[in-house]
Amino acid sequence: MPGSSSYDSREPAKTSRLHNFKHAFTSFHAFHEAIVLKSSTSILVNEDLLPSPPEKQTWTTWNFFAYWWSESWAVSTWSIGSSMIALGATIRDAMLVVVFANILSAVVICLNGRAASRYHVGYPVLSRVMFGVFGSYFVVILRAILGIIWAGVQMYYEGQFISICLRCIFPGWNKIPNDIPASQQITTQTMVGFFLAFLFTIPFMFIHTTKIRHLFTLKSVVLPIAGLGLVIWSTTANGGVSASKLVDPSVKTSSVVFAWGIVSQFNSVMGANCALLVTVPDLARYSRTKNAQFYGQALALPLAQTICAAFGIITTSAVKNMYGTAYWNPYDLLNGILSESYSSRSRAGVFFASAAFAFATLGTSIACNITPFAADVTCLAPRYVNIIRGQFICLIVAFAIVPWRIVATANGFLNFLGGYSIFQGPVVGIMIVDYFIIRKGNMDLKDMYSLSADSRYSYFHGFNLRAFAAFVVGFLLPLPGFAASFGYNIAPAATHMYALGWVLSFVMGSLAYLAICMIWKVRGGDGVGETFEARVVGKDDQHMIIDGIVSRPARQQEQELAIVVGEKGCNSISNV
Repeated sequence: MPGSSSYDSREPAKTSRLHNFKHAFTSFHAFHEAIVLKSSTSILVNEDLLPSPPEKQTWTTWNFFAYWWSESWAVSTWSIGSSMIALGATIRDAMLVVVFANILSAVVICLNGRAASRYHVGYPVLSRVMFGVFGSYFVVILRAILGIIWAGVQMYYEGQFISICLRCIFPGWNKIPNDIPASQQITTQTMVGFFLAFLFTIPFMFIHTTKIRHLFTLKSVVLPIAGLGLVIWSTTANGGVSASKLVDPSVKTSSVVFAWGIVSQFNSVMGANCALLVTVPDLARYSRTKNAQFYGQALALPLAQTICAAFGIITTSAVKNMYGTAYWNPYDLLNGILSESYSSRSRAGVFFASAAFAFATLGTSIACNITPFAADVTCLAPRYVNIIRGQFICLIVAFAIVPWRIVATANGFLNFLGGYSIFQGPVVGIMIVDYFIIRKGNMDLKDMYSLSADSRYSYFHGFNLRAFAAFVVGFLLPLPGFAASFGYNIAPAATHMYALGWVLSFVMGSLAYLAICMIWKVRGGDGVGETFEARVVGKDDQHMIIDGIVSRPARQQEQELAIVVGEKGCNSISNV
């Protein structure tokens, strides 16, 4: 009847979740229907690929600050001074490298997060603008590989801290017979810790990115307190810092070799941050305001990493003076304390420190690996994968790759992971140049979800050949040095270019993309485009509706639009 409500009171009530769960396993068809996401209306769309609606724009300046502050408190940051001081660098030199590398990281993060905070779309959608609607799959997979491997490695590290906690509780923990063959590169104790780490991670996989921010707030308080406790204990027990014990002037080589060594360590810090430099849009899309991600991220990373690295150096130097061994790695340090003194006091202190580091490692894995992986793989199978499901996929695969074998035996593979930053540098460089210089901040939101050949992001059959050419140029110069890390002999100049690694690939990729786009102009590269302050305002079983204000700078006109995401993508526009 015209004008009547579509709701019929005679319709049966919604069935319970338990009933739906049981029904899903009654047949293959029922199972398929249960896992299909109703919000996915094309291969480019589901609820986590669309612009974040206002209720999901929950990250404030404090949340971004807490995220980067907490992410910086990690095992790798604690021990970051070890390689630099091993070169013969002074503690001052090591700290300056950490400070300036993280200032550069913070600048890149803020720049790359700007577009996402404005359009509220994540990395897999934003990369369609630079690499094309199909070319974006390549850079997403490139990032996902790194995420899933390090998720497993971080879970292995977390398991080691859990094993230390159990050693504190049970005096006979290290005496448990180890029936696992030595060829498996793991002991019974560490295996138990790894399995418990897997179980402890599961509940966090149910939490969406918009709500997981509270985890980082908690971590930003817990681990600094634990780190400060270790500093106070070590300096009190030692009667001072004894920083001179760490520095051995005899290991310092010629000025040239030393200088390139410091450059290499600068690049290592950038490489450790490289994955998040690329995928920061997956967080910035939830920014409550355009500037929340900027103010929250600008200070947290350099400040927190500097303090954490300083704590690691102070503690290691004091403990070396007491025990005669430089325990750079925190789990080696905590095990060393127990080996020196297994008193009730030391057991209690080590237990709480280990628990804090285990929790911190869990947070780092979620922040750096699981959440970015989940947000990005949604674009690979949007009919079936959202962020929550992606997190479970990452956790299960990370568990299955037996990461202890990677850590223990695959030195070449670890070298590959260390050099992976040369492939990430050009990507973030291209994204920043494209947004700020080529398009001057103007993007067409509807074309990010369009499969039409007329879409400005379809390029050549869905691939932006300019971006891929710049990507190759970016990693080409440091590539020979990357090959040398596997044992190949190359010229010293190639080794030096590899020492510049991320920085060189970032600069070359950026300049190459700018030059190519100056010659071979992209559509919308004149700074005239449609800019959206977008939000999802409604949805039903068939569509999601986005509305916003569209600004056309060339004509200084504004009009309100509703974009209906249908079966062929985001291609229907009507005046509201």
